[in-house]
Amino acid sequence: MTLVHCGNCMQGLSQHVKRTRELREVLFWLLLLGSWQLLAAPGKTNAALGAVGTAIFLVFAWWNLGKLTRLGLVYASWRPTTGSGWVVAALSGLIAGAVIYTVGSAIGQNMMLSDDWRIVVLQLTLGPLLEELVFRGYLFALLAWLFRRLARHLVFEWLITVTAAVIFAVVHLAQPGVSFLQLACITSSGTLYGWIRHRWGSTAPAAAAHAIYNLTLYVAVGVAAFHE
Repeated sequence: MTLVHCGNCMQGLSQHVKRTRELREVLFWLLLLGSWQLLAAPGKTNAALGAVGTAIFLVFAWWNLGKLTRLGLVYASWRPTTGSGWVVAALSGLIAGAVIYTVGSAIGQNMMLSDDWRIVVLQLTLGPLLEELVFRGYLFALLAWLFRRLARHLVFEWLITVTAAVIFAVVHLAQPGVSFLQLACITSSGTLYGWIRHRWGSTAPAAAAHAIYNLTLYVAVGVAAFHE
């Protein structure tokens, strides 16, 4: 076997390994977006397939924390974190949800929650994860590039966090009936997720906090309805 032939073999092997690694990122997006589409589509079969796909995706996403670095996913910052990071994320989501529900109930504000189980599943799983990947992942990376020369480190971090939270809130204006108070709550919660993202360097705990925030609202509304 010549050296040239060996070199060609190694190059082919390297390309094969690269394609195999990229397959992981492709599967990540296919499972996420495919499950979302199935859950949002009408029909019991689509809903069932979407629920199964969501479960598979969550396991896949957890298993691949810190491994998704190709096809632009490095900017999404889907990385593992410490035990304290998960605990703080969970407690932050729980407390924020309880506070928002208490304030909203006190002034008679509609929580705008769905009674369709498919939408509930989306809002507790794929929705928070995708939103954090976009707003605390890709948008953070873009803002970091834009603001890097404008402020010192501490101010720089908060500038990114608050700007991303405001954009996050403004995007929700696409939903009908969003009030000023709801925008303020979305901005506040978005700032919280951004702080978690900065503190632990990962969108994963931010997504966990977001999901638990939504879950807290659903549980609080359900408990209140049960006691009426």
